Amino acid sequence: MPSPSQRVVIIAGEESGDQHAARLARDLLQDNPNLILSGIGGRHMQEAGVELISDLARFGVTGISEVIKHALVIKQAFSAIKRHLKQHKPDLLVLVDYPGFNLRLAKYAKHKLGIRIVYYISPQIWAWKAKRIHTIKACVDRMAVILPFEKAIYEKASVPVSFVGHPLVNKIPDEVDTEQVRSSLGLPLDKKLIAMLPGSRRNEIERHMPVLAETATRLSAIHPDWHFVIPIAKTLDPETVKGYFARQDMVTFLPGQAVEAASCSDCVVVASGTASLECALLLKPMCIIYKVSMLTAMAARALVKVPYLGLCNLLQNEMIVPELLQNDCNPGQVSSMLHALLSNREMAHAMQEKLKLMKQNLSAGEADCSIVSLVKEELANSVK
Repeated sequence: MPSPSQRVVIIAGEESGDQHAARLARDLLQDNPNLILSGIGGRHMQEAGVELISDLARFGVTGISEVIKHALVIKQAFSAIKRHLKQHKPDLLVLVDYPGFNLRLAKYAKHKLGIRIVYYISPQIWAWKAKRIHTIKACVDRMAVILPFEKAIYEKASVPVSFVGHPLVNKIPDEVDTEQVRSSLGLPLDKKLIAMLPGSRRNEIERHMPVLAETATRLSAIHPDWHFVIPIAKTLDPETVKGYFARQDMVTFLPGQAVEAASCSDCVVVASGTASLECALLLKPMCIIYKVSMLTAMAARALVKVPYLGLCNLLQNEMIVPELLQNDCNPGQVSSMLHALLSNREMAHAMQEKLKLMKQNLSAGEADCSIVSLVKEELANSVK
């Protein structure tokens, strides 16, 4: 049992990490209300009881050009957390995803302060920047991975590792009462419903919403019996998202509730990331979109060594879900894809069957322990 005065610092730099970290924080505080939690994150962590040293997660910085744009914000957050770690040395530092920032911090925390470190949600070293494993081996006391195949990678490199299960597997419902969910969300019961999930970061909205708004406008002109639903992440200004539509009668905007919106839709177009895996676990006919700056795209083409962007495709090593990326992410191609998903039943059914297999494979790996029990164990080790 952790001592009442123990401190844990948690670092999450973007929306999905903020949510996963918040869930961990709640569970830790439920087990030990006297635990002192602080760190970097966003509103989810703050609401869960974490004292924020910086709210970096609200900026949602990804990609090279976005990092350059927000360089000062990132630098200030890094300086603030270094001071905090030095002044209030924690018993454990939990790093959540966000490797560009977190691996730099791991070097400082381990080599300068000797802090015990858990890394939750591994950098995608199997996709790019494989050499990061050397930094991890030198600085991280234990990896907590969420994909079954990642465990073997770290074991081969002699890095202490535990598979803690994917946090989305138990979050996504197996069955949904579509009519009931639509009614609760105020969505039409008599129309084909298409969920559009543009992302939770401002740069994703800037690149994806013009495409999605034009797509919805084109399709609604041809199919007046089709309706669109757009969940707006709470990290975003709702009026900014709504402003992309000249007319809004064919679309319903929701405050968050992305899983609910996708679960009751007939098909989904979703930005690559956590939301795309959520939709895949819901077994929805779907397509994945993503656009980044030219600079980020050029760097990705040179560095990324996997054939797919969507995690559902990577897990099965097969293009289960179509990916419309960069120049292919345009109103014409997105419209054609959505039309195919809704009109070609054989295509949609084949996709759903393969997604079922992906879900089974992701769920089948028996976790070594939960992330909460792992953190508690590491806290116990820190006082030995």
